[in-house]
Amino acid sequence: MSEERFADPGTTLSDLATHFVVHCPKCEGKALVNPHDDSFRLTCTSCFHVETPGHWYGAMTAYASVKCRECNSQITRSATVDGKWKKLKLKCDQCGDECEYEAHLSRHPKHNGLMTDPIFGLNLWLQKPIGDELFWSYNYEQLSLLEQYVRAKLRERGIDNKGSKNSLMFSRLPTFITRAGNREEVLKLISELQVKTL
Repeated sequence: MSEERFADPGTTLSDLATHFVVHCPKCEGKALVNPHDDSFRLTCTSCFHVETPGHWYGAMTAYASVKCRECNSQITRSATVDGKWKKLKLKCDQCGDECEYEAHLSRHPKHNGLMTDPIFGLNLWLQKPIGDELFWSYNYEQLSLLEQYVRAKLRERGIDNKGSKNSLMFSRLPTFITRAGNREEVLKLISELQVKTL
């Protein structure tokens, strides 16, 4: 293995979050989320389903803090919701009035313990548990960079690297990826993801 040295190119996670490989919401096959016009488009490589952003499939929390329409008392509630619902039913503790109110929605990067893409909230295609940890990648380019990093015996900060340390992807990797003792196990997992078909 000739890849003895890796110089961090100064990549941030947002540099790589330009396109995503996900599970199709219709058939669970491999789907690609790519830039299209001024937005994104999902295209499934299995069932050829096409979708544009609008529906969030991942986990969300809805939060509402309003004055009761009857007695003007403060009512606050939060709840986990799906992507189809943007209102919360609130009951006033003071007067008992019940009503649905518009809620502020907060999207979560994980759904049922798995990482999702930030456009549709669909499970990433390139992810797999490793012990108690979760290894994931937005796309094959990120996976290739991670492979180069893990394979290298010497890891350096690149000379042209101008980013602050905390914003750079390689300075923020979890310990299970950076630990030399895990090298072979992580490389095996990366190889499995590179050829994953289901």
